[in-house]
Amino acid sequence: MTLSAFKIFLKKELCFLYNDDEIQIIFFELIDSFLKISKIKYITDYNKVLLDRDIISLNNKINQLKDNMPIQYVVGKKKIFGINFKLNKNVLIPRPETEELCSWIISHELCNLKVLDIGTGSGLIALVLKKKLKNCDVEAWDSSAKAVEIAKLNAINNNIDISIKTCDIFNEKIPINKFNLIVSNPPYVSYDDFKNIHERVKRYEPNNAIFVNNEDPLIYYKCIIQKASISLTSNGFIFFECCQKKIDDVKNILINYNFKNIEIKRDFREMKRMIKAEK
Repeated sequence: MTLSAFKIFLKKELCFLYNDDEIQIIFFELIDSFLKISKIKYITDYNKVLLDRDIISLNNKINQLKDNMPIQYVVGKKKIFGINFKLNKNVLIPRPETEELCSWIISHELCNLKVLDIGTGSGLIALVLKKKLKNCDVEAWDSSAKAVEIAKLNAINNNIDISIKTCDIFNEKIPINKFNLIVSNPPYVSYDDFKNIHERVKRYEPNNAIFVNNEDPLIYYKCIIQKASISLTSNGFIFFECCQKKIDDVKNILINYNFKNIEIKRDFREMKRMIKAEK
């Protein structure tokens, strides 16, 4: 089988799950990750004949995709801001909205800060901010020991020095006036919306990093804002990723804790998804 024949075969196998553009992306992810063939190399050598062992390996990956495993878990990695993130079922797959949150923070050209990322998962926000902000000390917390393990591995593999620890924000005593910036992308999807979530997400991604109890869907925001009001220095910043239908409620919580200069930002889909405030 040639590379071009494999591309046709892949489309036939996945057309019931993905559109043509998505299959194109998956194809190049697979050949780059498992054959070390870049997009440019494919264009110049699309009739390259695959080895039998490579065909067997790629068929195994196709079976995982047909079972709805996300491509990011199939290849086990994703590159963002020049950082290679190892991914598995213990951490969320990075979303464009979270990358936008990082870009928004970076755009403020902050420096010489003590930063805390609450609910770090793969370490995405913490590692990006450490790499992109000047002279900042960054801490990353997560309640999942398995997520912390992945975040630490990503820090080591990318030679980025941050402090990462297992920590439940609800039970952690937070230091007073320590941080200049606190950021979080906490769970915010209520179980009322469970039926609307794609099966790929529900089956493979860590549900406790996505869903929150219906009785108080803002519980993470309330807890983090309350603790940030103690731990942020004067004029310190807090940034959140939120869902659009709850972001005004988050704004009201910030107001209740006397935060100022509150700003809501829309994402690339023109949805209100990010919010920042100053102490």
